[in-house]
Amino acid sequence: MAKKKKQQGHYCRICGEYKANEKFSGKGHARHICKKCQSLPEEVKTDMIRCNEVERAAFKYPMTRHDWELLEKYASKYKDKESGRFAQDMLDMKRDNHAPDEDFEENAPFAGTCEEATVPFAELEDDIRYQLEELLADNINEFMIHKDYIPEGKELKNINEWVLKETRDTFFIKVIPDVAYDSLVEETINSLVKEWEEEGFEIKTYSASLVVMETERLLIRKITRKDIDALLAIMGKPEVMYAWEHGFTKKDVRKWINRQLTRYRKDGFGYFAVILKENGTLIGQAGLMKSTINGNEAVELGYILDNAYWHNGYGTEAARACLEYAFGELAQKTVCCSIRPENGASIRVAERLGMTLCGSHTVIYNEKEMPHLIYELKTGN
Repeated sequence: MAKKKKQQGHYCRICGEYKANEKFSGKGHARHICKKCQSLPEEVKTDMIRCNEVERAAFKYPMTRHDWELLEKYASKYKDKESGRFAQDMLDMKRDNHAPDEDFEENAPFAGTCEEATVPFAELEDDIRYQLEELLADNINEFMIHKDYIPEGKELKNINEWVLKETRDTFFIKVIPDVAYDSLVEETINSLVKEWEEEGFEIKTYSASLVVMETERLLIRKITRKDIDALLAIMGKPEVMYAWEHGFTKKDVRKWINRQLTRYRKDGFGYFAVILKENGTLIGQAGLMKSTINGNEAVELGYILDNAYWHNGYGTEAARACLEYAFGELAQKTVCCSIRPENGASIRVAERLGMTLCGSHTVIYNEKEMPHLIYELKTGN
C-alpha cells in the first residue's frame, strides 16, 4: 500500500489548525503563526494560546499534577476570558460536576487494561508519525524562538524525550527512536534553519553562537561557566598572572567568569576565551572592557596567554583580532592598553599592534599601588 504523501504546512501556534505553507508569511512563517492569526490583537492571540494549553492538558491520559494545576490556575486567573471559561469547563467535566444529558446512559466501567504498544519510529502508522513530526518541529522551533540558537546536546535530548513522552501519553505507544528518527531530527533542524534564513533571521548552534571572532589559527568566543577548570589551569599560575602578582584560586576564577558574563550582558563585550583551532584547546583570553583611566572613560584591550603557548605569536594574533573588532563592529575611535612597566612581553605585543605610549596611571589592587603605562591606538592609524 502506497504511503500517503504529507501535505507541506504547519500547525499554527495560535489557532492550533494545520494549514498549508501559503497560509503563513513573513516573520509569522518562521514562528508558525498563520496570516489570519498574525492580524489578531496580542491579547486575543495570548488567550488563544492559553486555550491550546488547556486542551492539551485536559485531553492527556493520565493527567499529571501539573496539568490539573494549570487548569485550576487558568480557571481562576482568567475567568473573564475564553481560556478561563474553557479551563473551568474542562475541570467540571473531569470532576463529573457537569449535568448529564437526559438520555445519557452511563456505561459500565472498563474492567480491562489498556495495553501499551512498543514500536520503532520507522514502523509507526502514517497519521501518528506525522503528528510526532509536527510536535518535534514545533518544539524545536519554539526553543529557537526563545533561546535564539539551535538546540544540541542535552537540550536537544530533552526535547526528544518530551516529544516521545507526549506521543506515548496520547497514543499509548512507546516509540523507540531509531536511525529513521535521528534522520528526522536532523532534517527538521535543517528545514527550520532554512525557513529562518529565508525569513531573514540568522540562527546558529549554541557553540557557534558563542564565537565572536576567528583568525587563521584561533577561535575567539565568549567564556562560559564550563570553562572554569581550563581557566584555572592557566590563571592559577603566578607567572601567567604576573600583573596581579598572584595565581588565582578557583573562587577567584569563578568571580572572574561572572564578571565577564556581566560585561557581555551590560556592554556586549569583555574578556573572551582564545581557542586553538587545531585541537580545540583553550590557551588564554583576549578581549575588551570598559574602564576609567585617570578619570576618563576608555575601552581597554587585555590579553592573558598560557605560558605553555608563549613565543608563537598567538597573543598578538588574538589581540589584533580584538582591535579590528573594536574599530569595526563596535565602532570605537580609540582603544588603550594598561601594562605594568616591568611586563616587557605585553609591551612588545602592544608595540607590534601599532600602539604607542601616551601616559601612565596607578591601579589600586589588594590595597597596593601598582603603576601602569598607557598605550593607545586610534582608528585609522
